[in-house]
Amino acid sequence: MPNAQRAEGYRRAMRDHALAEEIDIVSTSYTPEGGYRGAQEPLARPKRPTAVFAGEDVVAMGVLEAVAEAGLTVPGDISVAGYDNTTFVALGPISLTSVDQVGRAMGDNAARLLLERIADRRRPSAQVKPSPTLVPRRTTAAATGWIRRLVDGAWRGSAAEGFRVRA
Repeated sequence: MPNAQRAEGYRRAMRDHALAEEIDIVSTSYTPEGGYRGAQEPLARPKRPTAVFAGEDVVAMGVLEAVAEAGLTVPGDISVAGYDNTTFVALGPISLTSVDQVGRAMGDNAARLLLERIADRRRPSAQVKPSPTLVPRRTTAAATGWIRRLVDGAWRGSAAEGFRVRA
């Protein structure tokens, strides 16, 4: 899913649940340096965020560095999560919570649909939308407050409907 769609889904879900005042998006480059720079300003605020969701796992690595440099702990002071569930984030020293966008399934579906279309060029095009899965690890704490309301099912009927959490 493109980053702009993710951000708009986040905004829509927050507005749908009367949480528009909590919307906070920092735009940065999709690199560790971008994550580091992007995290510095929110971490310096008097009211720091309780969690950061980075648009890619590699960006979350920079966020983790900025959190440590600020003298904060993960997940004690702030939770950090990434997106893509890349192989390295499951490693013990990192153990980053991440969203798995089922890349292998997307690739399998793309190949299958392509082969079906080649075999029958009159076949109508198809769109497959796999549901991402949250893979909780050691960088996130239990949700509280308005975040807890979302986790407890307020996502139903929102942009994030169909999202799963892996146990």
